[in-house]
This record gives sequence, structure tokens and C-alpha cells, in this order.
Amino acid sequence: MSVTLDDQKVFYASVPKVACTSLRRMFFEFENGFEFRPFKVNGRQIFIHNVAYKGLLRENFPEKRIADFHRVTLVRDPIQRLLSAFGNRVVHHKELSKSAAGANLKKLDLAPNPDLDLFIEKFDDYRQAHPSISHHTRPIVDILGDDPNYFAKIYPLHDIKQFVSDMSERLGAELNLGRSQTGGPKFKVDDLTDGQIEKLKTFYAKDYEIFGEFF
Repeated sequence: MSVTLDDQKVFYASVPKVACTSLRRMFFEFENGFEFRPFKVNGRQIFIHNVAYKGLLRENFPEKRIADFHRVTLVRDPIQRLLSAFGNRVVHHKELSKSAAGANLKKLDLAPNPDLDLFIEKFDDYRQAHPSISHHTRPIVDILGDDPNYFAKIYPLHDIKQFVSDMSERLGAELNLGRSQTGGPKFKVDDLTDGQIEKLKTFYAKDYEIFGEFF
């Protein structure tokens, strides 16, 4: 879901559940002059995530192509990011239901549609039950690498308006940011026990070590 703008020499590396769908739609509109709308081809539904801006891990960044680009990204506290993924992907989109992940749930001996407590209790297993769950909860360092200096600027999610303003100035166009993937209940860190928080901090330890100053 990274965006490479050759003419403007800008590279935006996206992180799942850090406004990436909204930003992809924003950059799509900049590049094409019209707003993206989902459409069908031969009965197949096409969304922004499967038609534009391929998702990349750090090891697959087009290094030669973007060597002298202005490289930017946004990050978010890993636990808040996970809670957003749970509310949107598990509760709203039901990606851990029998219809979406039944075979893997059975193989891993997991209950479908887990509540938050069960999801965190068996977090490692549920991440294996559906590719989207693994994708949306993957550590940030897998996606951005472990060198913050690789980027010209790293924005915390709460500074997204500044990101849009800076991109508008650099691209010479007034960018419009909507809101996408907002479905589902909103969970807070206060909804977790101390034990759950410590478990997640351990899982995302390298994220906190490398990017903690930006959360």
C-alpha cells in the first residue's frame, strides 16, 4: 500500500491501521484527478486495496527507484493500532467468523468471532487464522524497517493533518483526506488488563524501541 510518485519524487510507506486506506484514496485522487469508487469486473468487487498501491514490506521497497525521494510515513502506538484492527477487522468485517476463516479456526482449535479477551489470550494463533488479521497486526518494524533515519520525516497519526498539509505543499495541490475503514466499535487501552498490556508490549517490543518517540 505504499505510494511512489516519480514526478514529484515522493515515497509514502503505509502501515496498516494507520489511516492507510484514507491516504491511498487521497493519493489516488491526486494522481488521477477523480475520487476512487469501488467497482465490479466480471462479478468481482474491486476496492482500492486490491487495485492500487501494492503493500510492501521494508525488504521489498524499490530502493534504486526511490534512492533520492522524499520518503515519509505515519506510525501509531502499536496497542492502539491492534485495538483498531480488532474492532474493524474482527468485529465489523467478521474476518474470524466461520464463513471467513472456518477451516483455519478448526485446524487451530479456535472459537470463531472471539471477544477481545479471547483474541488477546490466543493472539498468536488468531493471527494465523486469516491473512488479513496477520497483515493488520504485523509489527511496524516488519513494514518500515529498523532505521527511522531512512525517512525524511515520520509523522505520528495524531499529526495527520500536518502530514496532509506538508504533502499538499510539496505536491503543489490541495489534497483532500476523507475517512475510510471506520466501521466497528472503538476500543481503548483502558479496556485492557495490565497483563494484556504487558503481553502486547512484549509482542511489539521492537516497535516501541525503534519508533516509540513518534507514538
